[in-house]
Amino acid sequence: MAGNYKVGVALGAGLARGLAHIGALKAMEEAGVVPDYIAGTSMGSVIGSLYACGLRLEMIKRLAGQISRRLWMDPTFPHKGLIAGDRLEEMLYLLTGRRTFSQLKIPLAVVAVDLISGEKVVLREGSVARAVRASCAIPGIFSPVKMEQKMLVDGGVLQRVPASVVRAMGADLVVAVDVGIAAGSYRIDHIFDVLSRSIEIMSREIHQAQKQDADLLVVPAVDGIGPFDFHRVEEAVESGEAAARPLVLQLTKILKEGKPVARK
Repeated sequence: MAGNYKVGVALGAGLARGLAHIGALKAMEEAGVVPDYIAGTSMGSVIGSLYACGLRLEMIKRLAGQISRRLWMDPTFPHKGLIAGDRLEEMLYLLTGRRTFSQLKIPLAVVAVDLISGEKVVLREGSVARAVRASCAIPGIFSPVKMEQKMLVDGGVLQRVPASVVRAMGADLVVAVDVGIAAGSYRIDHIFDVLSRSIEIMSREIHQAQKQDADLLVVPAVDGIGPFDFHRVEEAVESGEAAARPLVLQLTKILKEGKPVARK
């Protein structure tokens, strides 16, 4: 379908809003477009890794609807985070079949941030589950992940939507799915909401400057979905699919005609 073009998909951070990535990938798949490369940050790395493992989107959707907080929340003494993250990592090992990056059906990159150097880290080797766990380590909520000399946290701190990462992997056309900085009227009830919302606000300006890295930008209407509203999976998936459809039409036209994308 893609002809001479390599299509890359960048899936952004956004906690429960990131479930919209399932719908966006579904719209692409139904149009016959399967990504050649995937890059993901935080929740985008979760969905991207499962898809890169070969799990069907309907299965990923069902899993998302069945996973409750008690399966991944393991409160710990607040030394470096409120949640240890061991349960989350165990769940990711199970869902990914303990695969390494070299065993994936679609090449994947996962974005995290090293607290020691203050730099973005792109993970493409070793355990997929471990990398995704690092990319999801929201500062203050999840304990950081130690890898070699690095202490890794949520990639959304520096790059919410990793469009430049998937382009560097070799993509000619980059489709970015941006589930946004939550601006809805959902309630802020506990410390998880406070911390996740604070990180989003702090990363807003950086995020605005990075949007130009994508050729096509999918923006699902998920503003009203709170960070931990994982029970609203149906709504999030439908929003992702609805937002992606018109842009997928543009994408398929570009692929068929073989014309370069006019980038700003």
